[in-house]
Amino acid sequence: GERPGGGGIEPMAFRRVSCVRTQKGTDERLADIGSKTLGQDASGGAQAPSVFVCPTSQADKPWLGFGGSFTEAAAHSLGQLSPQRRDEVMRAYFDPKKGLGYTIGRVHIASCDFSLDSWTCGDLQEGDHELKRFSLDKYESLGILPMIRQATSLAGVPMQLLASPWSPPAWMKTKRQLHGDAHLLPSCREVWALHYVKFVQEMQRLGVPIWGVSVQNEPEAAQIWESCIYTAEEERDFIRDYLGPALWKAGLKDLKVLFWDHNRDGMFERAAITYADAEAAKYIWGICWHWYGDPRFESWPPRHQVPYRDRQDKEKPLFELKGCAGFENVRRVADLRPDKHLLFSEGCQELSGRPLSQLMGDWKLGERYALNIINDLNGGCEGFIDWNLCLDEEGGPNHVANTCSAPVICDARSGQARYQPSFWYIGHFSRYIRPGARRVACSTSRDALEVTAYLNTDGRLAVVVMNHSEQGESFWLKVGGTGRGPSSAAFVEAPPRSITTFLADDGGAGPLGRLADLLPAPIRSALASVFGGQEPWQRAAQ
Repeated sequence: GERPGGGGIEPMAFRRVSCVRTQKGTDERLADIGSKTLGQDASGGAQAPSVFVCPTSQADKPWLGFGGSFTEAAAHSLGQLSPQRRDEVMRAYFDPKKGLGYTIGRVHIASCDFSLDSWTCGDLQEGDHELKRFSLDKYESLGILPMIRQATSLAGVPMQLLASPWSPPAWMKTKRQLHGDAHLLPSCREVWALHYVKFVQEMQRLGVPIWGVSVQNEPEAAQIWESCIYTAEEERDFIRDYLGPALWKAGLKDLKVLFWDHNRDGMFERAAITYADAEAAKYIWGICWHWYGDPRFESWPPRHQVPYRDRQDKEKPLFELKGCAGFENVRRVADLRPDKHLLFSEGCQELSGRPLSQLMGDWKLGERYALNIINDLNGGCEGFIDWNLCLDEEGGPNHVANTCSAPVICDARSGQARYQPSFWYIGHFSRYIRPGARRVACSTSRDALEVTAYLNTDGRLAVVVMNHSEQGESFWLKVGGTGRGPSSAAFVEAPPRSITTFLADDGGAGPLGRLADLLPAPIRSALASVFGGQEPWQRAAQ
């Protein structure tokens, strides 16, 4: 629990580490692979292959949670399955014991590209600056609200929902169209601010409270789908002069206001310009961002090849791809304004014209998720929201054919839900890093190991280690001393193309817990299959 007098979470005396693993080429999908005693460090020194965790060095801000986006496409795709299969998918995401334990999410204000067509929140007539015909009936009929309500019921806690607009109604823009490079008309800034107020109030009336709003999805992207351009100054001034005052006047002062909602490459510049205005900053909770711009995974970003030669293999030429992923900018924004907050709000794998069948089961996509999550969490990120919770067998529906992958593919042809490597990789974080946890300082002596660590509110430690290389790595997991126990270590494995969550605790209560630790992992897995059963999402063949 919390330390007496505040200041973080009191770690327990760590005596045991349990291991949960997912590995390519095996049947392990968030599989319990046994536990080891944390004992004396026999590594021989700090340069031995190791991961070192310092549980007493904790981040100030608690972890908000993991989640995904309740898009029209997600609701439609899920609706193509049988009721039994729909419930399976929802449990897989939101059940805190048998699923990923999602507790946060995102919803679009009016239509987005992952809608079946373009629409607004009611029949909003030009010139009606009171929005008299504002309505969220579509959210009910399209299945979005029922999906959120079921998620809330399964999670056992209210969903913390971020609401984001893709475009104001066409008549509010400098070009009378939902797509493209139009800006918000200065004469419509007040009525557009009212639109956020009405959305939040009406969602509350419908039993779905909104936690926060972002000003605009991707404000520097002129797309063939719903979009609206804001310069840094336009977004800052809209918050300061219209959105912030409108929300406060309506009694919504506790609603979180976020800005940018675009890629990491530009987030520091946007943050510096926006936060420099104290009057705007007083309304702002924090910044949110997306992951797009990495040429290792996408076809469109600008790219540069940095050449090397392999000194250990006959001087063979190698190169490293550089683009605009911008991982370091998260930490820079955190350093810029330590009093503000950081939230990851969207990421997915674009198909870029490829059929989804080519990416089904693509292991690298799971590794992309973990690479982004680990880097962002270590940079100060306080919550992670994936894009579409699920999509259909073609990566849609999307009304401009901007198809993508999702962690769950709802295949209407077979009636099956197909769980992708991204689902399992996200689960290595979301199942074991729970809301309220504090990030703790950690490091690795081997670059092939990507690592982050969190101390949960019950004092248990979760350390996530990914090895996305083709070579395995044995290493020492070292846990620094706490007020309740000395430093300790265990010799563990990171097999090739794997992700492992190491869960450290005090060894369990009573002799039965210790006896279970003595059983080999295959026997414990067999007992679990008899008494607990394997979850549908743990099937290896998808």
